[in-house]
Amino acid sequence: MSLVKFTNNYTRFNSWANIEIIQWLQQVDTVLLYQETPSSFKSLDFTLQHILRAQKFWLAFITEKDTTNFNWSVRHNEVENILRELGEVSIQIQEQFAAFTDAQLNDMLELNAEWMQNSLSRYEYIVHVVNHSSFHRGQLITMAHTIGITEGIVNTDYNYFNTLNQKG
Repeated sequence: MSLVKFTNNYTRFNSWANIEIIQWLQQVDTVLLYQETPSSFKSLDFTLQHILRAQKFWLAFITEKDTTNFNWSVRHNEVENILRELGEVSIQIQEQFAAFTDAQLNDMLELNAEWMQNSLSRYEYIVHVVNHSSFHRGQLITMAHTIGITEGIVNTDYNYFNTLNQKG
């Protein structure tokens, strides 16, 4: 499988999985999205914000935009906007990363942030952003169970996504 085909499928998976999560959480009482629960972040809302901020950062970085003054701030009482923006940035990632050629996917990008310095190929950063989002989507489901949300929980597994695409 070519890198182009893999990254296109992987970013389509990311968009699909985020939209599944968004549609599910839009059906949940908003109060529960703000409820504190033990995890990496203190609520479903803050976990969603982390996924959103990370996807926005990596979209900018991977497309070689200036990330020097990236806005990492936490927002309060905006979960509906966070959900909408997460869907939007997921589609942007899918569309913009689909434009890369195999050669561009192999280009080395140097990250020089205060929290991390490394040099990886563009496709490795793309794999990272999707894996990162997958990790936190799993946390969302665990957090939901912890606070008593059991209805409508979605399956956002990569293999499940591929099975659905082979059928449809």
